[in-house]
Amino acid sequence: MKYLIKLILSIMFFSTITLMLRAGDVYTEEEIKSMLPKMLGANNVGKEFWFSIPPCYPSDPTDDIKVYVTSPYRTLVTIEVPGEGWRQSKMTVPNDVMVFEVTPTMGQPYWKLPSDPEVPDDVFIGRGVHLYANDPFVVYVVVRYYATSDGFLAIPVSSLGKEYIVAGYPVDPMFKAVWNIYLPNVCLIVAPYDQTRVRFTVGGNSNTITAGGLRPGQTKEVVLNRGDVLGMSTKGDGGDLSGSRIIANKPVAVVTGNQCTNIPNGNQWCDYTVEMDLPTFTWGKEYLVPKIPGRKLPTVIRVYAKEKNTTIYRDGKEFAFLKNTAGTEGNGFLETRLTTGVIKPAIISGDKPIGVTLYNTGSQEDGQPCISDPFVMVITPMEQFQKEITFCMPGTFGGKQFKTANYLALVYETDSLGMTPDDLEFAEVKSGRFVWQKIKNKFPGVDDLFSYKVNGKQYALKILDLPSVGVFKIRAKNPFAAYSFGYDYCDSYGYPTSAALADLEKPDT
Repeated sequence: MKYLIKLILSIMFFSTITLMLRAGDVYTEEEIKSMLPKMLGANNVGKEFWFSIPPCYPSDPTDDIKVYVTSPYRTLVTIEVPGEGWRQSKMTVPNDVMVFEVTPTMGQPYWKLPSDPEVPDDVFIGRGVHLYANDPFVVYVVVRYYATSDGFLAIPVSSLGKEYIVAGYPVDPMFKAVWNIYLPNVCLIVAPYDQTRVRFTVGGNSNTITAGGLRPGQTKEVVLNRGDVLGMSTKGDGGDLSGSRIIANKPVAVVTGNQCTNIPNGNQWCDYTVEMDLPTFTWGKEYLVPKIPGRKLPTVIRVYAKEKNTTIYRDGKEFAFLKNTAGTEGNGFLETRLTTGVIKPAIISGDKPIGVTLYNTGSQEDGQPCISDPFVMVITPMEQFQKEITFCMPGTFGGKQFKTANYLALVYETDSLGMTPDDLEFAEVKSGRFVWQKIKNKFPGVDDLFSYKVNGKQYALKILDLPSVGVFKIRAKNPFAAYSFGYDYCDSYGYPTSAALADLEKPDT
């Protein structure tokens, strides 16, 4: 048995980017078993990725899409759009970041001006974006158009699922009424495999109708081949694809966004939003949701039910009940402010698995000019926390910088005194090496404690103010979660800094 454990540790050490076992640490057999799923590829690290970019609000020739790649190995990474015959390859530098520049017409499955009508539901042959290499790597996507932006953490093919519930946002009626423009909510489904059967059942609200004429409860079924993209779009005022259910016979990638959206509707200023949806097998029951600093009102969240008759709690107190899984607002999902009154982090939980997404509001509701725009950020369940992450800032190596603010929200388990533990460490790359410091020394200050303990453990939120460029790493003995977000003038971004994507539907065998 000792030889078997030693062999397993050796294989895992050399085959995974998220090195959870550190020199000098001692692990029991049960701890090794608990870490195996995450260390065998059930995370955002992979050798192959597929995704697509929902149309953004175009306005300037400098509009671009940056695809950031980082790996601990020297490996040749290729990016391609098969349907266009476009391909580039670059060699990574271990523990560094390289960037692919993708034009909007190449990264998006179709081009759409704000004055153009919504594009009918359709399949776009071979228009998926594909990345692959012989060694594991991580992918961040930042869509940076003039005065509008957002980004997402890409999910590898090895962690994709067959079932999703869409997290979008409704179209503000003022776009048509005031400016006579069309800025839909769009969901893109990409097939990594041939002969993938996809069923899309529309959710949303009473105003929802797709550009292909479907209403809530109606279904579109298609067969996709490798690299094909199914595009679903709202049509008209108030439409929303949230709560729509996607079922496939093979794993698919799902990316949802709004060409520009006001959060909440009627609250300027609008911004492009995009997020890569997580498969429902990754959903958990406990979500420690960070606050957004510098705001006068609590942020907006949406909670999505995975199963029927789900009770929802805020900081341990029941506040909502969702009768159905997926479907329409108030039935299969709900929208609420994170807290009532006081701006603070909160724990959102369910008696059954749920999905939680954060929707950063426009700064008009603060009585401020356009200093922070909306962004959408999926929240990580506590069951998917990690012990080590590597990440980069969106302005690193040629990207347009977000100069106003760049934050990392760190949700961590405190020590027995409710303080930042000594083993929670932060590193940045200097001369090609990670230089480590204790987080409590590098980022001193009083952190926000979550209002109650989860499984007897106290958690806290620390907001790290980071530079606009750089490659960084965080590690700890106990699992944590992290979220990257930032602002510039009329610009913003937000996404999970890293994600573990273990299958929580299956028992650990």
